[in-house]
Parts: sequence; structure tokens; C-alpha cells
Amino acid sequence: MNLPITRIQSTSVLSTIAAGWRQLRAMFRPDHIGGGITSADRPSAPSQPALVLGVIDDPERPMRLLSVRGALTADSITSLADAFAEVPSWAMLHLDLTDAECADAGVIARLGELVDALEDRTVRIRIVGLGRLASVRLD
Repeated sequence: MNLPITRIQSTSVLSTIAAGWRQLRAMFRPDHIGGGITSADRPSAPSQPALVLGVIDDPERPMRLLSVRGALTADSITSLADAFAEVPSWAMLHLDLTDAECADAGVIARLGELVDALEDRTVRIRIVGLGRLASVRLD
């Protein structure tokens, strides 16, 4: 039993595909979607710069490099206190405050208390980057 083989016209297939693409493109035109770019009436409040602590431990000896970046506030100083608590006694701490920002004398006093507590635990401390923090008035 032989079935007749009909040859499909290639032009009709291409025209069908082209018509499908035209319909698809028409569906996704901006006037069919009905959307636009919306914006808020008021701008959002600026975000507070977060405190970022970078910790590098020296595997050869008990030394820790702790870099502080961001705003030291009454809330964020507790994160710094937690990082200080992890430093083992008789270790060495290199504290980099170059990128730290602080404008509150109470926070600087708290930082001094934390450093004193480290010294009581016989942790040797090297502090760099006190330039901007040293200019804050403490009265």
C-alpha cells in the first residue's frame, strides 16, 4: 500500500511562522501590557551605613587583624565588643580604624573601655587609623 506523499510548500510554512511571530510581538507591545514605570511620591530614607568588621587570623601565631569600616554607633559597638571577646589572652590584635566613622563621644569612651579590657587580659594591641576619630571633641 503506497500512500501519496504530498510536498509541503516552503513558502506557506514560512508565512505561518512569520504570522505567529507578528502575533507574539503584538501581544508584548507596551500598549498591550498597560504598564509603566512607577515611582514613589516620596524618596525613601537613606540607609544607615552598616558596620563591617573584617577579621583575619594568623595561622602561624596568635595574632588577629581586625578592620572596622562604617559607623561606630551605640548599637554597632556591641559587634565590635563581640569581636574583641574572641581574641584569646596573650594574643596580639592589630585594630585598623582607618575607615571607621564616629561622631559620638560616648561611643569613643566605650571603645576606650573595650581596649582597656583587652589590656587587662594581656592582649597586645596596635591601633592604626585614629586620624578622624581623634578629632572628635570629648567634652
